[in-house]
Amino acid sequence: MRQGQSCLGSSYQARTLCFNPGYTLIEVVVATAIFSAMVLLSSMALNQGLSQYQGLMQRGVNFWDHARHLWVSRSLGSATDYYVKGTTGRWFPYFYGTQDMLSYASLSPLVGDMPVVVWIVKERQDNGKYSLIYYELPLYTKGIKDLDNDYAFGDYKRGTSIRLLSDLDKVEAMFYGYDAIKGVYGWYADYRGNKMLSIPVLVKYTCTSGGKDHVFMFRIHTNSRRKVAYNEDLSVH
Repeated sequence: MRQGQSCLGSSYQARTLCFNPGYTLIEVVVATAIFSAMVLLSSMALNQGLSQYQGLMQRGVNFWDHARHLWVSRSLGSATDYYVKGTTGRWFPYFYGTQDMLSYASLSPLVGDMPVVVWIVKERQDNGKYSLIYYELPLYTKGIKDLDNDYAFGDYKRGTSIRLLSDLDKVEAMFYGYDAIKGVYGWYADYRGNKMLSIPVLVKYTCTSGGKDHVFMFRIHTNSRRKVAYNEDLSVH
């Protein structure tokens, strides 16, 4: 179209080009405002997410710590009074709890679906601090001699393991249960099935790290006190 030529009387395509002025200033301003608002909202959401994540990390609460705690709760909660025969011929539920090691039979394995024997061992690190390590092996039909040998010769380390806690300054274990010999409940720093003739009701770990004590309480749901009379009958025969 020549300069100065009117759009009137021209072809349809020419008239369309002539009356298509493009984006107006108002449309550009509105689009810019919408885009800026979207960027602002995205930035606010990102900052909020980062703040929440940093807060969780500062409090020491993360997925893996929570998962490990739940796992130990499930394992100890499913501890069973697996009976073994001692050297004196007396039957007793297998449980061995000291300040250095906790061992018991559990129906909730970390791997597979067979009952396992568990060892939670306090181990010294290279830097002088302590770790709590979980080990498990299939229980099968092991006797007390087999279980003792698994620990004495370190065979328990051949099974599945997971590090529960590390860099601990101090670890203290306590066990609440029924002493069938004395006929009383109480807290004990040393709890063994061959002496108590039962397994405890509660297990408490107090772990010190960075000058702070962290208490972990686990409940055992098996009531082995009901079998005390039955145990005494077995020991007589």
